[in-house]
Amino acid sequence: MAYNSSVLSQLLKLLPRHEFEKQANRVDGKRRSDALSRWSQFIALTIGQLGGRRSLRDIEATLRSQGHHRYHLGSQSISRSALGRANEQLDYRFYEGLFQSLYRRCMSSTRSHGFRFKNKLFSLDASLIDVSMKVFPWVKFGRKKSAFKLHLDHDGANFLQA
Repeated sequence: MAYNSSVLSQLLKLLPRHEFEKQANRVDGKRRSDALSRWSQFIALTIGQLGGRRSLRDIEATLRSQGHHRYHLGSQSISRSALGRANEQLDYRFYEGLFQSLYRRCMSSTRSHGFRFKNKLFSLDASLIDVSMKVFPWVKFGRKKSAFKLHLDHDGANFLQA
Protein backbone atom coordinates (compact mmCIF):
# COMPACT_ATOMS: atom_id res chain seq x y z
CA MET A 1 0.00 0.00 0.00
CA ALA A 2 1.34 3.41 -0.96
CA TYR A 3 1.95 6.00 1.73
CA ASN A 4 1.15 9.64 1.04
CA SER A 5 2.42 12.29 3.41
CA SER A 6 -0.07 15.11 4.00
CA VAL A 7 0.95 18.75 3.83
CA LEU A 8 0.24 19.11 7.55
CA SER A 9 2.48 16.13 8.27
CA GLN A 10 5.28 17.72 6.26
CA LEU A 11 4.85 21.00 8.16
CA LEU A 12 4.91 19.24 11.52
CA LYS A 13 8.21 17.56 10.60
CA LEU A 14 9.80 21.01 10.89
CA LEU A 15 8.90 20.97 14.58
CA PRO A 16 10.83 18.22 16.39
CA ARG A 17 8.44 16.33 18.64
CA HIS A 18 11.06 15.94 21.40
CA GLU A 19 11.50 19.74 21.61
CA PHE A 20 7.73 20.11 21.78
CA GLU A 21 7.42 17.56 24.61
CA LYS A 22 10.40 19.04 26.47
CA GLN A 23 8.79 22.48 26.41
CA ALA A 24 5.42 21.04 27.48
CA ASN A 25 7.00 19.30 30.47
CA ARG A 26 8.96 22.43 31.38
CA VAL A 27 5.88 24.67 31.45
CA ASP A 28 3.19 22.53 32.99
CA GLY A 29 4.84 19.27 34.05
CA LYS A 30 2.79 16.12 33.88
CA ARG A 31 -0.84 16.86 33.12
CA ARG A 32 -3.75 14.62 33.96
CA SER A 33 -3.92 11.57 31.70
CA ASP A 34 -7.61 12.13 30.86
CA ALA A 35 -6.91 15.67 29.63
CA LEU A 36 -6.26 16.48 25.99
CA SER A 37 -2.55 16.19 25.22
CA ARG A 38 -0.62 19.30 24.23
CA TRP A 39 0.29 17.69 20.91
CA SER A 40 -3.35 16.96 20.03
CA GLN A 41 -4.30 20.49 21.03
CA PHE A 42 -1.48 21.90 18.89
CA ILE A 43 -2.59 19.85 15.88
CA ALA A 44 -6.19 21.00 16.33
CA LEU A 45 -5.15 24.66 16.61
CA THR A 46 -2.83 24.33 13.61
CA ILE A 47 -5.58 22.79 11.48
CA GLY A 48 -7.93 25.53 12.61
CA GLN A 49 -5.42 28.26 11.75
CA LEU A 50 -4.31 26.88 8.40
CA GLY A 51 -7.83 25.94 7.36
CA GLY A 52 -9.36 29.26 8.35
CA ARG A 53 -11.76 27.59 10.77
CA ARG A 54 -13.79 30.02 12.86
CA SER A 55 -15.17 27.89 15.68
CA LEU A 56 -14.43 24.86 17.82
CA ARG A 57 -17.35 23.09 16.16
CA ASP A 58 -15.77 23.68 12.75
CA ILE A 59 -12.37 22.41 13.94
CA GLU A 60 -13.98 19.34 15.49
CA ALA A 61 -15.86 18.55 12.27
CA THR A 62 -12.67 18.87 10.24
CA LEU A 63 -10.76 16.58 12.60
CA ARG A 64 -13.56 14.04 12.68
CA SER A 65 -13.72 13.88 8.89
CA GLN A 66 -9.96 13.24 8.71
CA GLY A 67 -9.69 10.59 11.44
CA HIS A 68 -7.24 8.36 9.57
CA HIS A 69 -4.83 11.29 9.06
CA ARG A 70 -5.16 12.29 12.71
CA TYR A 71 -3.93 8.85 13.74
CA HIS A 72 -0.78 9.19 11.63
CA LEU A 73 -0.09 12.63 13.11
CA GLY A 74 -0.06 11.14 16.61
CA SER A 75 -3.21 12.92 17.72
CA GLN A 76 -6.01 11.49 19.80
CA SER A 77 -9.73 11.93 19.23
CA ILE A 78 -10.68 15.51 20.07
CA SER A 79 -14.06 16.68 21.28
CA ARG A 80 -15.22 20.27 21.22
CA SER A 81 -15.54 20.45 25.02
CA ALA A 82 -12.07 18.98 25.63
CA LEU A 83 -10.53 21.42 23.17
CA GLY A 84 -12.38 24.32 24.80
CA ARG A 85 -11.17 23.31 28.28
CA ALA A 86 -7.60 22.87 27.05
CA ASN A 87 -7.68 26.30 25.40
CA GLU A 88 -8.96 27.89 28.63
CA GLN A 89 -6.06 26.39 30.57
CA LEU A 90 -3.50 27.21 27.89
CA ASP A 91 -0.44 28.95 29.31
CA TYR A 92 1.07 31.42 26.85
CA ARG A 93 4.56 30.64 28.18
CA PHE A 94 4.39 27.25 26.46
CA TYR A 95 4.17 28.74 22.97
CA GLU A 96 6.56 31.52 23.89
CA GLY A 97 9.21 28.96 24.87
CA LEU A 98 8.46 26.83 21.82
CA PHE A 99 8.94 29.86 19.56
CA GLN A 100 12.23 30.72 21.29
CA SER A 101 13.62 27.21 20.77
CA LEU A 102 12.57 27.18 17.10
CA TYR A 103 13.98 30.67 16.60
CA ARG A 104 17.33 29.57 18.05
CA ARG A 105 17.29 26.59 15.69
CA CYS A 106 16.60 28.84 12.70
CA MET A 107 19.35 31.26 13.69
CA SER A 108 21.91 28.47 14.03
CA SER A 109 21.03 26.88 10.69
CA THR A 110 21.31 30.01 8.55
CA ARG A 111 24.37 30.25 6.41
CA SER A 112 26.73 33.17 6.56
CA HIS A 113 27.65 35.25 3.54
CA GLY A 114 31.08 35.84 2.10
CA PHE A 115 30.68 39.62 2.31
CA ARG A 116 30.61 41.80 5.39
CA PHE A 117 28.86 45.02 6.26
CA LYS A 118 29.94 47.42 8.95
CA ASN A 119 26.41 47.55 10.39
CA LYS A 120 23.54 45.11 10.34
CA LEU A 121 21.73 44.90 7.00
CA PHE A 122 17.95 45.29 7.01
CA SER A 123 15.59 45.47 4.08
CA LEU A 124 12.05 46.81 4.02
CA ASP A 125 9.15 45.32 2.12
CA ALA A 126 5.77 46.97 1.64
CA SER A 127 3.17 44.64 0.17
CA LEU A 128 -0.30 45.68 -0.87
CA ILE A 129 -2.97 43.22 0.29
CA ASP A 130 -6.33 43.42 -1.47
CA VAL A 131 -9.39 42.81 0.72
CA SER A 132 -13.14 42.98 0.23
CA MET A 133 -14.83 46.35 0.79
CA LYS A 134 -17.87 44.57 2.24
CA VAL A 135 -15.85 42.72 4.86
CA PHE A 136 -13.34 45.50 5.60
CA PRO A 137 -15.05 48.86 4.99
CA TRP A 138 -12.43 50.71 7.06
CA VAL A 139 -9.54 50.05 4.64
CA LYS A 140 -10.49 52.24 1.71
CA PHE A 141 -7.57 52.41 -0.71
CA GLY A 142 -9.43 54.18 -3.46
CA ARG A 143 -13.01 54.84 -4.49
CA LYS A 144 -13.57 51.29 -5.73
CA LYS A 145 -10.72 49.43 -4.11
CA SER A 146 -10.11 48.22 -0.59
CA ALA A 147 -6.58 47.25 0.45
CA PHE A 148 -3.94 47.83 3.08
CA LYS A 149 -0.18 47.88 3.12
CA LEU A 150 1.85 45.44 5.15
CA HIS A 151 5.33 46.71 6.02
CA LEU A 152 7.93 44.09 6.94
CA ASP A 153 11.47 44.54 8.15
CA HIS A 154 13.78 41.67 7.14
CA ASP A 155 17.05 40.84 8.83
CA GLY A 156 19.46 40.49 5.90
CA ALA A 157 21.89 38.26 7.75
CA ASN A 158 19.39 35.55 8.69
CA PHE A 159 16.54 36.01 6.21
CA LEU A 160 14.08 36.32 9.09
CA GLN A 161 11.58 39.03 9.81
CA ALA A 162 13.02 41.47 12.31
